[in-house]
Amino acid sequence: MATASMAEPTSDTPTKELGFSISQGVNWSNYIAYRPIYPTSFFERIYSYHAQKPGAAWSVAHDVGAGCGIVSSTLATRFDRVVVSDPNDGYAALARKLLVEEASLPESKFRFLQETAEKSSVESGTVDLVTACECIHWTTPDVAIEEFGRQLRPGGTLVITYYTRPLIEAGERAVKAWLALWAALSQRSRGALYDKAYCVGNSGLESLEFPEGEWETVKRVYINAHGSLEAFEVNDLVGGSKVKEGEERVWVEDDEDWCHMHGIEWFKAYFVTWMPSTPVAELQGFWDELEVALEGKQVKTRTPLVMVFATKRA
Repeated sequence: MATASMAEPTSDTPTKELGFSISQGVNWSNYIAYRPIYPTSFFERIYSYHAQKPGAAWSVAHDVGAGCGIVSSTLATRFDRVVVSDPNDGYAALARKLLVEEASLPESKFRFLQETAEKSSVESGTVDLVTACECIHWTTPDVAIEEFGRQLRPGGTLVITYYTRPLIEAGERAVKAWLALWAALSQRSRGALYDKAYCVGNSGLESLEFPEGEWETVKRVYINAHGSLEAFEVNDLVGGSKVKEGEERVWVEDDEDWCHMHGIEWFKAYFVTWMPSTPVAELQGFWDELEVALEGKQVKTRTPLVMVFATKRA
């Protein structure tokens, strides 16, 4: 997930928690510092889609795969209550610490759960909005989407989002060096879990299916992709498209909310926030090539993002 406006963990916050395997973890301090910030426009798109429906309710939102509660912190400003769930050990506790103790949000607004996206204790038909930001590729998507539908009230909104690595606007040598780093990372992250994740992410979420008997008004918004799903492709593992006729597809180009200026030190710090976290020294030759190519300058980054909206049928 990206980051939103919330307090950065303090020095005594247990920011490194076990993640996708017993040997890997997420350093949330680095994640919050270097991942892109969810801009106001990101949430405006969510709220606008939800609000356009007659009788749209703002009672309960469920932030699935919430991590340390980045998206939850903003949802709490619009919804009466927010369910904050994540399957990983320690994440729900960390989210509570950051949202309640650090950000001083009322604990009564939240319900913290350590649960998977595929099976939740949230009661059926009780949720107005489900968000799954930067996490669907780690799930079994068809099972998770069915579960989201179970939780939603008729007419409720599902929003699934994913951003990939940023592209850089620089000289050919720098672009090649940056892409070579990601190709090297993808070679290190192989196996059933990673291969499935790549198939989903590399498809720009087009591999996600929304059965017509259960969902309506599906809208897919592609941001900063320059009209091509290739912007999302890190390697050659791409899931087949399940986009149906009648689903709306919108392409938004040159969204400056997802563009920034960065130099070599930022690229190094950002890179290690992706799984599996790979120390700079292990890819030193690639980094040396990028540093030479950048010539000590900052360059513009453009992050491709996809947001998929769907409404549960009555």
